[in-house]
Amino acid sequence: MDADEIRKIEWDCSRLVNEFYCALDEKRYPDLANLFAPDGIWNRLGVDLKGPEKILDSMDTRSDWLTAHLVTNTRVRVISQDRAETTQYITLYRHEGWAPEQGPPAVVLPLGVLKHWDSHVRIGGAWKIAKKVSQAIMIDRSRVSKYDKK
Repeated sequence: MDADEIRKIEWDCSRLVNEFYCALDEKRYPDLANLFAPDGIWNRLGVDLKGPEKILDSMDTRSDWLTAHLVTNTRVRVISQDRAETTQYITLYRHEGWAPEQGPPAVVLPLGVLKHWDSHVRIGGAWKIAKKVSQAIMIDRSRVSKYDKK
């Protein structure tokens, strides 16, 4: 691969990462699930969700959450023309028990800082998430009950 091919893959995978968090925060869950490969895995809160259908089904657990995932320090490692890996840090803001008719809630301190590791695969010309794993780096444990203990 030449430098232009590598840059294109880096760009496409960076966009995939950003689209994931936009779909998550905007509650576009069918779009989010479609970002995964058919056998893609999302390790969410310590549970492996395999395939877009399982991922979509799990989204009802966050129906009353308002979230903002601020994505930083995204790094892309190109493995081949059809495989890449990314890491990114997430600063997570979250309100639970929220409904749109309530309007914007007050700003709160971040819930935590997370690090995500993603594997990406190109299928039929489109980049998909093959696996997504997160780890809490810093977390406000007084506000959460489920997070990995790594």
